[in-house]
Amino acid sequence: MNASFVRLRDRRTLPKSGGDSGAQVTASDELSVEHAEIVLPTIGRASATGYLAVWNGKRSQANLVSVESPAFESVTIYKMEQDGGIARKRRVEGILPIPGNAELLMRPGGVHLLLTQPKETLSSGDAVELTLVFDSGKRIAATATLLAVGTSVTDHHHGDGDVTL
Repeated sequence: MNASFVRLRDRRTLPKSGGDSGAQVTASDELSVEHAEIVLPTIGRASATGYLAVWNGKRSQANLVSVESPAFESVTIYKMEQDGGIARKRRVEGILPIPGNAELLMRPGGVHLLLTQPKETLSSGDAVELTLVFDSGKRIAATATLLAVGTSVTDHHHGDGDVTL
């Protein structure tokens, strides 16, 4: 398992993202998606990059198989891996496991989505639908916000209780 993308949570109530340590959100006993964002491609490129967080509040592992979007021809899951000191982007083949009571964090330099060939003109601020598909047959709908090139994605962090695998 790659330490760059799965973090365990040791509590059921987590500090809210965004640095507001006083606010609380309660972890779900199911799968949930937060901070779905897609950075639009630069002019002349046909691929956008997507990021999101998937919380697995179940005790058992959830296996992400794919992500779909009606707004793009294809959506592929990639991850960055070190190979002889060089970072290389590799397509995730098969499943992407999310252990029970853990969170998959998609972010730059780690796991991310490559969304190719938009089916219509997309602009910053628009929203597109994503569907996460799991090997159990479960499908989770999420709405992703489109961000302009150069915009930072949400820094998703739940506090000091994180344990990196």
